Amino acid sequence: MVSHAHGHARVVAVAGAGKTTTLTHFIAARLAEGCDPRRLLVLMYNRSAREDFQHKLRRLLPAQRLPDIRTFHSLGLKIYQRLIADGVLPPFQGKPLSDGEAESVVWRLLQQLADDETRQDILSQRKKWVEPALGFIDLVKSGLQSPQEVFDGLELPSQCRIFVELFDRFEDWRRHQRRISYADMLYDPVMAFVYQPEVAARFGGHMQWILVDEYQDINAIQQRLLEVLYGGRGSLMVIGDPDQTIYEFRGSKPEFIVSGFRAAMGNISTYQLPHTFRYGHSLSLLANHLITHNRERDDVLCLSHPSTGATRIRLHEARHEAGLVLKLITSEAEQRPLEEIAVINRLWALCAPVELGLLQAGVPYQLNHSQSVLDRWELQIFWLLFEIAAGRFSQRDEKQRLDAWLQILTTPYPKIKRPLLEEIARRMATVEAGYGEALSQAIPQELSKWQQQQLQARAEVIADAEHINQHAWRLVKNYIDQTELEDGIADSAFSAQQIEDRLQTIRAFVRFLRDSGQSSREVWDYLQGLKAQRLQQTRDGQQGVQLTSIHKSKGLEWPVVIIPGLNAHYYPYTPEGEFTQPASEESERRLLYVAMTRARSQLHLIAPVGGQEGRQAQLWPSRFQQEMQWQRSADIGRALDQQEAEVEISPLGGALPAWLDDYLTRLQLTLKLVMAVPASEPERPASDFIIDRKHQTEDGSRIRHESLGEGCVVSEDERYIKVRFDGERSARTLDKKTAIAFIRRL
Repeated sequence: MVSHAHGHARVVAVAGAGKTTTLTHFIAARLAEGCDPRRLLVLMYNRSAREDFQHKLRRLLPAQRLPDIRTFHSLGLKIYQRLIADGVLPPFQGKPLSDGEAESVVWRLLQQLADDETRQDILSQRKKWVEPALGFIDLVKSGLQSPQEVFDGLELPSQCRIFVELFDRFEDWRRHQRRISYADMLYDPVMAFVYQPEVAARFGGHMQWILVDEYQDINAIQQRLLEVLYGGRGSLMVIGDPDQTIYEFRGSKPEFIVSGFRAAMGNISTYQLPHTFRYGHSLSLLANHLITHNRERDDVLCLSHPSTGATRIRLHEARHEAGLVLKLITSEAEQRPLEEIAVINRLWALCAPVELGLLQAGVPYQLNHSQSVLDRWELQIFWLLFEIAAGRFSQRDEKQRLDAWLQILTTPYPKIKRPLLEEIARRMATVEAGYGEALSQAIPQELSKWQQQQLQARAEVIADAEHINQHAWRLVKNYIDQTELEDGIADSAFSAQQIEDRLQTIRAFVRFLRDSGQSSREVWDYLQGLKAQRLQQTRDGQQGVQLTSIHKSKGLEWPVVIIPGLNAHYYPYTPEGEFTQPASEESERRLLYVAMTRARSQLHLIAPVGGQEGRQAQLWPSRFQQEMQWQRSADIGRALDQQEAEVEISPLGGALPAWLDDYLTRLQLTLKLVMAVPASEPERPASDFIIDRKHQTEDGSRIRHESLGEGCVVSEDERYIKVRFDGERSARTLDKKTAIAFIRRL
């Protein structure tokens, strides 16, 4: 790739392939050949990637003038300013629209567009409506389709059809106010190019080289900008990994890098960077087993470079995931700093119990999210209950009490007209004691019996909070049950993912309160102490464990990665009505692939205990668990790391994949694979890549495992014990260091 001197090129680089280093050397080679740096443009996905790349390039070429290195948005803004100077676009004023400014405008416009019934819901459930509306506007601005075409491709409720007209109204407001958002930095110039091709021609064909990093994350609007800049002259080189396309909700599609670039540019050269320098054979094999089930990808294997150290992979079966995550963090922290450990979640719902556990244990952590769990919106109603129970509510001034009563009266929303609820809140704001009784007396008689019951239920729980010292978790549980809070949360959102995030956070909070044993009168001070402790850890510069999501983890790596939630509900996660492009199984598989490949030394996967009774999907293994063949990957990877001549593998995973022979061949490795079969089974023909098969012989000793039951020991060495558990056809290999706490000899 570095020697590619002219013509279009597509570079497919696996996770940890060192593409940044390769790209810097490519630029150095072109500059050494005499390419004018002013005619070389480098486009990066975000600011941090741009700064990191610029630093590495400056270190490689300390005395050389560097080419222009930009993000798409900064380049779009530069073009925008040029179009203003040329009179093509009107000037804008002020900074780009903040989220808060845009939310206020959208909320007002939604009220103007809605019918009376929908307007009432918009007034009472602002967050429910504004978030998906803003998401719709951004999605339209990520591509070239009309608002109507975008809406038709989404699975939104019919009452959201007002989003189509909302887009036009928002654009009218924006033009009148002469404001732009970050999305408009690209959208406005590209739309000008679409409708005025003669303007687009002015910006094309000036570059000898255009290099695009993370090309798998490009969307249609960025692709059109790239085509304009190319303008039929010079060469384009794009680099990325279709297996890491995880921003479909922003308009990204793997087809851009898999087939679209060739279709758009014609004759291109394709290069592969298949060697990872991040992780060892076990994880490479695990990743390959998983991702080769996808069809929309390049035929690229991830190969661990010989210089890469071993990576251990473990699959843990757990009934209580959060508790196991804390144990793993504690165990790993004995060997390395906490900041070298990351917990990567499919949904933030999985993070709440872990964060609460870390708070309680006093373990420092970094949260790659806008809010700590104790500050989450869905828990604020409980803070108000605890404030009343602790006798602190009267310390609020009247305005603060008004705001608090509005939250109490609308969480969950009781389907009473908001002006009437506001009147009750104003009346309650003057009350300084006896809150439950006062609320009961303030209930208007003209309400229906059902509506009166809704408010009376709150009044009774609030009276209990003020007058009865009880377990804190019981107070919270009573409020949830009496107000039907969970049903209210389900009614207050369009997104199934948002509903689950909120419900799981609440349930984790209830479990946390039960475990803490705090009383209702003590818990407010207790929680404030945890928040102060967390703030002090931050002030002291304690980095701690990284809690993050898969999307936030992209481009990062850690020595230890823990992935909870490997079950049939979260992998693949396909909720109905989620405000994204409909998620595909391949998209979900790519997400897990990205999460796994953030690890360098140790990967912990946490799955449910196999065979649990119950209908909930969280209790059943993910189909991806079977696809990734973790035990086989671990066995073969360990044998390669230790340079063994032979490895015995379980037949549980079926025939070996065809790519495994290619993996060994390309790395010039030789390994005899021996398929072990139970003594009770007859010999079966070997597959192409199995050199030998041998029958297992049991040593006769018996053990009992806490969760897997009784079984017979097949073989045992210093590190591993292989057991065939009663009722299972194949034996399991257990790491003795971990398993010893769960087994006993019979």
